[in-house]
Amino acid sequence: MRRQLLIPVIVSALAIVSLSAPEATAQRDRDNILVQLRQIQAQLSQIQSSHAALKQAVDELTAASSAQQDSLRKTLADGNVALERVEQDLSVLSARVDETNGRIGNLQQEVVSMRQNQQPLLLPPVETADGEDETPAGSPEDAPPPAVVVAAGPSVTDIYNQARIDYTQGRYALAISGFQDVLATDPRGDLADNANYWVGESYFAQRQYERAIESFDTVVRDYPNSNKRSDAYLKKAMSLENMERRSEAMLMYELVIEQFPRTQHQRIARSRLEGLMRTTPPR
Repeated sequence: MRRQLLIPVIVSALAIVSLSAPEATAQRDRDNILVQLRQIQAQLSQIQSSHAALKQAVDELTAASSAQQDSLRKTLADGNVALERVEQDLSVLSARVDETNGRIGNLQQEVVSMRQNQQPLLLPPVETADGEDETPAGSPEDAPPPAVVVAAGPSVTDIYNQARIDYTQGRYALAISGFQDVLATDPRGDLADNANYWVGESYFAQRQYERAIESFDTVVRDYPNSNKRSDAYLKKAMSLENMERRSEAMLMYELVIEQFPRTQHQRIARSRLEGLMRTTPPR
């Protein structure tokens, strides 16, 4: 009888134990999952903190790079302005030198003309013993009649000086015409190389760079001893640069640096070459 009563109790206890075992296992699994979730959340929090710090560093680097680029652009702009002023000063100074040389030439011609037109000294008549006046030898009466003087037109120097004035005052077409008259009148004279150069400068001022290059090439080719060779080389390089023929311009700037060391032309050429190299995209 007792055995019959114990059997249901044992069965019930076993059933309860068998039911509670899966719940305990499930609870442990849930606990493990929660622990893993907390670890993942902690790792995500660290990643987010690192990302925020990295983003801040990138923003600071971007701001610093932008400031450096702005500073570099300003420096380049200031340098270009300074170079343009130097080039303008050189052009004006060269014009003044040419004008001074022209005036000296005019003065020399005037001195020569005055000497040629100088009148002979007139001596008073000498009274002889019998009371008659004797005309001294070499007096105007013995001299041949004066030659007829024909008024001459403007000299080559006058034409050149007027063309230089036209150039400095911005009358480039008149300046070109005047310099070409100089070349037509005296193609191998002392002013021929300067006239060719200033024809090129007049075309350059009008942005007719092809024609300007032709004149600068003439100076370099036909007048190897001209004092305008360095100017012609430099202005040819600048003409090529303005025509976007960058590689040719860079070669010309290198030629100026090599041919005319320790000059203002070399310094200008080096600065402009460095500017072209900074802005030329890599091949």
